[in-house]
Amino acid sequence: MARLLACLSLFLLVACGGASPRISSPQASGWEADVLGGPPDARLVLRLDQANADPVYGGPATPYDKRSTSDPELEALFRDVKTIELWFVADQRDADRSSLLVVVRGKPDFELLRTHRDARALFSKQPERLRSGVLAYDLPAGSTPLSFFLMPSGTWVIAAGRIAGRVRYHLFSHGEDPPPTPYEPDALLAFWVGPGASRLAGVQKHARGFEELSMAIRSSRSGDVEVSVKFGDAKHAREALDSVKELLAELPRAQKVLADSCPAWERVRFDLVREDRALTGRVSNLPPLVRAYRTGACRYDEKR
Repeated sequence: MARLLACLSLFLLVACGGASPRISSPQASGWEADVLGGPPDARLVLRLDQANADPVYGGPATPYDKRSTSDPELEALFRDVKTIELWFVADQRDADRSSLLVVVRGKPDFELLRTHRDARALFSKQPERLRSGVLAYDLPAGSTPLSFFLMPSGTWVIAAGRIAGRVRYHLFSHGEDPPPTPYEPDALLAFWVGPGASRLAGVQKHARGFEELSMAIRSSRSGDVEVSVKFGDAKHAREALDSVKELLAELPRAQKVLADSCPAWERVRFDLVREDRALTGRVSNLPPLVRAYRTGACRYDEKR
C-alpha cells in the first residue's frame, strides 16, 4: 500500500521545490455532521464556475484542445452548474451500499433531466413537497435508499444509503441551499479520503499504515497540482519515499525527452517531500505548458 500511494503521489502531482504541504485536513461543519450523522470518510469539490473562468484552463475550446466528442444534452444539462460537492460515508462494507451525498449548485436543467430518456422512469411519480418548499423524489434503487431533492433555488441534493432519511429530515424544515464547503477554497478540484475508507471490503488489506489521501488542482494563478498522503507513523512514510526513489531519478531524463517536442516542459517543476508522517508531491508552473498546447505552439503526439 505504501508503494501504491507513493506512486500515486508522484504521478498525480504538482511541485514547487521543497515547499511544505499546503492541503488542509478538512473539518466537518455542523451541517455536515447533522445530515451525515458524523464526519465524512471522503469528500470532493469541483468548482466548475472557477474552472470555466480561469484564463488558462477555462474558456471556449480552441482548435487544438484534445477533448472527446461533446454530448449536447449533457452540456445543456450542466451548462449553468457552478459547483459539484460530494460526501461519502463508509457505513457499509460494500462501497455501493454506503452513504453518498451530492450537491449540484447553480441552475442545472432539471426539466431536461426529468424528461431525458434514461431518467424519465425515475421521475415518473409525483414528488412530495416538503414544508420547506423542497420537492422530494424517492427514486427506485433496489435495496439502497435513494432520494433526489430539488431546492427552491434550483440546486440539486442527492442522497443515497443510510443518510437519505437524515437529509430528508433536515430539508423538511430548511429550504435554503446547504452551505458551500470551504475545503481548499482556491482549488478548482479537490478531494480527500480519510482512514474510515479502510473499513470497506477489499480496501482493508491494502490500507495498512494509511491515514489520509488528498489532492488539489489549483487555478492558473497558483499553477500547481498537489497530492499528499499521510501515514499512521513515520516508518510507513519513509518506506513510501524509498519505494519511489528510482522513479524520481528517471524524472529529469523523461522531462528532457518531452521538452524536445515541447520546450514548455522545461519550465514544469516536480517535487516529492516527506515531512514526518506525510508524503507530498507537487507539479508546479503548469500554465505555460497548458497554454502551449491550447494555442498550438506545441502539438500532441498522436502516436501516444
